[in-house]
Amino acid sequence: MPFDRMLRYCADLRDHNDRAWFHENHGRCEEARRDFLALLDQLRYVIAEASPEIGGDILYMDPRDWTYRIARDMRFYKHLPPYNPSFRAYISADRKSWLPIGYFISVEPGATLFGTGLFLEETAQINCVRDYIAEHQAEWEAILEGGGLTLEGDALKTVPRGYPADHPAARWLRYKNWMAVFRFPDEALGSFDDFAGEIASLLPRLEPFRKFLLAAGLNARAREPALPSGEKDWGW
Repeated sequence: MPFDRMLRYCADLRDHNDRAWFHENHGRCEEARRDFLALLDQLRYVIAEASPEIGGDILYMDPRDWTYRIARDMRFYKHLPPYNPSFRAYISADRKSWLPIGYFISVEPGATLFGTGLFLEETAQINCVRDYIAEHQAEWEAILEGGGLTLEGDALKTVPRGYPADHPAARWLRYKNWMAVFRFPDEALGSFDDFAGEIASLLPRLEPFRKFLLAAGLNARAREPALPSGEKDWGW
């Protein structure tokens, strides 16, 4: 199966997560990476059909521009092994920015997923999105219910400061980022054609969620001049 080389390599890297093994198996990494790029090349057309405003950019991009390195930046992950045993990408016109919002994919044994969402770092930006969700609560809940989506993301244990504990949208305001994700067991990963077909069937459920968060993100960006100096975007 096309996914086999990616899954086997990631499983072995997970079991031998050190620099010596990584360099000894560089050829395997490159082979698996070529498979991943081929998958991304196929998914771009599926996403472009479901989301033409994204497609106008991604159809002409190099899939390598969407991928993340396997090697971790140990300045920030000193407590973790040096390599992330997965092939990951954020399919967007600008991978390093949180807008425009695109789609992310990760291929990893037992943890392959596809989805979309919005990550922000600064509290002022996060609160702008919270405000937007509160102001459009009925639309937000209809999108989640209509798409059969379960909201995921980091969340506070209580309603954040500045919002009443009994706020009608309290359950949503606790979130610091917002994701809708679909997961795939290894046995469901057959051909790239079959996987692309599955993604095509999921995109109509994900697109309203992505567009809502895009509007919320644009609302946050429009208010950026009022943010304290030094505020920065954070990418996937």
